[in-house]
Amino acid sequence: MTVAVSLIGIGYAYYLGLYYGPKIIYSVLAVVGALMLHASVNVLNDYYDFIHGVDTISSPTAIYRHQPLVMGTVKPIIVKTLGFSLIIAGAAIGTFLTIMESYWILLLGLVGVFLLYAYTGPPFTLKYRGLGELSVALTWGPLLVGGFFVAASGGLLIPRVFLVSLPPLFIMFAIIYANNYRDREYDRASGIRTLAILTSRHGYGIYLGSLVTAYIINVMLVLMGVLPYTSLITLPTALLIPRLIRAFRGNAPDIDARTGLLYTIYCLMYGISLMIPW
Repeated sequence: MTVAVSLIGIGYAYYLGLYYGPKIIYSVLAVVGALMLHASVNVLNDYYDFIHGVDTISSPTAIYRHQPLVMGTVKPIIVKTLGFSLIIAGAAIGTFLTIMESYWILLLGLVGVFLLYAYTGPPFTLKYRGLGELSVALTWGPLLVGGFFVAASGGLLIPRVFLVSLPPLFIMFAIIYANNYRDREYDRASGIRTLAILTSRHGYGIYLGSLVTAYIINVMLVLMGVLPYTSLITLPTALLIPRLIRAFRGNAPDIDARTGLLYTIYCLMYGISLMIPW
């Protein structure tokens, strides 16, 4: 998903005529740094969920994917060390790009690192306070798209980039919401409060509304002239929504992974559409 969303920021810089050959190395470094930060949040999320007693051998997530901590195949200190090492490595790349290009990268990076850590890290634990879905959506929407745009444009950041980032923001929100909605009963028993728990009566509408909103915004941005008409090639991916809705209603154990596939395909097509001559 991180590689796919990178194409949107890089692609929009190309669409505006701000991307040129020498910047490719900075774009590649930005993707590598983002991948390290993405890995760190996955590692630390597993670590803190395990430490806080949220993830156990009977938790819904453990049913469909291997969890080394829960299975006892790796020690917690190793996982924690790995998570923070990945943050440091990603931050090092961000620092280099800041020096070479723009302090916008530092600003976006600091906010991103904070949100990634604060998702389950103490004392913030945003996931447990109903703010996890929003924090992740902001990271894999405006922060990443904006960061990749800055890296590809030579340090520039324009407000329109954040409008361009809204469709992936809403799809990412749906991914995390679906994950937490599936786990809502188990999480409630663990004593935490995710947004999915707080809004469980409206879960179906929130999930569907998030996905549909992404496509509505896509079309509106084309009509406003913010995006080229080529970006409408993303619309056929909406055909995946009915199947996702059925999986959501059926409380499919891999609903987050299925929605993540939509995010990946959508972002790939979105990014490519910005690089197509028109």
